[in-house]
Amino acid sequence: MKSLPNPKLTVLMVSWGKVLLSGVRSASGEGNLPPTKASGKPGRARWFPRIPARSVVALKTPIKVELVEGKTYRWCVCGRSKKQPFCDGSHFFQRTGLSPLKFKAQETRTVALCTCKATQRPPYCDGTHRSERVQKAEVGSPL
Repeated sequence: MKSLPNPKLTVLMVSWGKVLLSGVRSASGEGNLPPTKASGKPGRARWFPRIPARSVVALKTPIKVELVEGKTYRWCVCGRSKKQPFCDGSHFFQRTGLSPLKFKAQETRTVALCTCKATQRPPYCDGTHRSERVQKAEVGSPL
């Protein structure tokens, strides 16, 4: 019985139209895929970047919402959500490396939640949106 040589496969990993990793690898695992830092072995594609993206200005004014006591909310940190001031998962699909801020309302009340993403008291507005830095920034751009 004749043994066949290891066929070489072209490895191409694509996500959302971007090539994440490409190279040639034989059936034995040898090839020219880029190595990972730790092991020096051929690498794996990363879902999130190593360095998280910066938050972007969603709006330049806070949004008043009524929080219900005991209910858990997820405040958008990245600024890319279409359901401001709450998270809709945009951070995940746009691979920002950021995660929403999960918090539980201590009492039922109306509060102003930050949408400029520059507050020092997240998720609550602290008036930072009135600063010249935020007012000069374009909606959708990082500060």
